[in-house]
Amino acid sequence: MSIVESIYQENSRRLPLTENMRTRDTISLRESLASRHRSGLIPVIGEFKRSSPSGFKLAQGISMTQYMNRLADLKVAGISVLTEPKHFLGSYSDLKEAQVYKLPLLAKDFISSEQMVQSSYNAGADAILLIADFLPKQDIKRLTDYAGKLGMETLVEFHDPTFLGNYDACDTCLLGYNRRNLVTMRIEDKTASVIKQMKKIHSPMILESGLTYGKIDPHLIEEFDGFLIGTSLLNAPEAIR
Repeated sequence: MSIVESIYQENSRRLPLTENMRTRDTISLRESLASRHRSGLIPVIGEFKRSSPSGFKLAQGISMTQYMNRLADLKVAGISVLTEPKHFLGSYSDLKEAQVYKLPLLAKDFISSEQMVQSSYNAGADAILLIADFLPKQDIKRLTDYAGKLGMETLVEFHDPTFLGNYDACDTCLLGYNRRNLVTMRIEDKTASVIKQMKKIHSPMILESGLTYGKIDPHLIEEFDGFLIGTSLLNAPEAIR
């Protein structure tokens, strides 16, 4: 069993966040990405995480507050915050604190229930992540609809193009291609072959994993509507200690 499959099995034992900790209305990630594009900026979603099964560990001395300030200075389109506690050492508290930056917040987690969608909303999320490789089509539709009712958007990501059939475009959705195989945790870049398939679906397209801030291929900038970048930003020397 893969780590991700284990996380989904453990979800039922996670404590929900029942108190509404929101300090503001939801902010559209789709519009923020489009606004950066119109301004001639590369539309980046900067990610904050403390650990990852792929081998990443947050270096000592990096302050979340300083890092978030740096992301704001870089004029990112949004911030992704890992909230899975066991394998990524994330928490809803990190998401709650990030609301102060007035940027759209993506709850990066392995969401599989309305309760987890609600917890993300209560912590301040403006968008949630759903993974098409691990969730049936009916669950993606159900959770996307529930998030939409709360005013949130949904980034539906896939790694294996076989699972693109689990996704239906909607006005509150974005489609992400994650170049990391979440079973092996290795980068497997199929970008060239999946772009045409993604374009047929007519959703904002996000490229994830294995990206270095400031070194994105100009061709990819033309093709995608946004880029989710974590490790290279967190490992940058100015990171922002």
